[in-house]
Amino acid sequence: MTNTFLIIAAFLSSTLTAVIGVGGGMLLISVMAVSMPPVAIVPVHGVAQLASNASRGIFALKEISWQIVWPFLCGCLLGSLFGSNLLIRFPSEFLPIPLGIFILIMTWLPQWEKNFRLPGRFFGLGFVQAVLTLFVGATGPLNMPILLREGLSKDQIVVTASALMTLVHLAKIITFGFIGFAFASYLQLMVGMVIAVIAGSFVGTKLRSKIPEQLFKNIFKLLITVLALRMIIRALL
Repeated sequence: MTNTFLIIAAFLSSTLTAVIGVGGGMLLISVMAVSMPPVAIVPVHGVAQLASNASRGIFALKEISWQIVWPFLCGCLLGSLFGSNLLIRFPSEFLPIPLGIFILIMTWLPQWEKNFRLPGRFFGLGFVQAVLTLFVGATGPLNMPILLREGLSKDQIVVTASALMTLVHLAKIITFGFIGFAFASYLQLMVGMVIAVIAGSFVGTKLRSKIPEQLFKNIFKLLITVLALRMIIRALL
């Protein structure tokens, strides 16, 4: 029964992310936290999110902004090496607080001029994402305020974000494999969740085209804000 519940949650979370671009990963990890051992939540969540993000990217491959992906990949590789050394010794309870504050600042700070670009921003973002995801699992909202400032369309934002998070979750799974997590113990659940998130990506991709651009960005900013505040409040409590 627990596996069925988690598989349904995986489908709904993947559909949400395919439509809005953010929120599904945090929804899913919140549900998993209720019914799974703490040690298994982040790595199993990573498998489901890898399938969700990769399938979302494949369903709309032409929308990926590759000039963002390549420097992000380089940063992600370096961050994975650095983060693996911290994983077993660093207290992670309060990491969501600075992460949530950063997301709020980047979401609501007045828009900078389009000709201003912070050097190395996506390399740095990849590095930070790769480190943080080992501790807090769902860090997708960190990408979104930065992508929102790149002048991308709603489809480019959602699909480029999926490409970035595919890299992050793949790096995370490899890291947990190297430190000895027993993925095989959760094989049945992971297979069910992978099938569910791919179906959710397909349904959400079809629904996304029906949302007007401005409405999408308004919902997008509101959802990011709610998720960031939730991260901060939960860490404080």
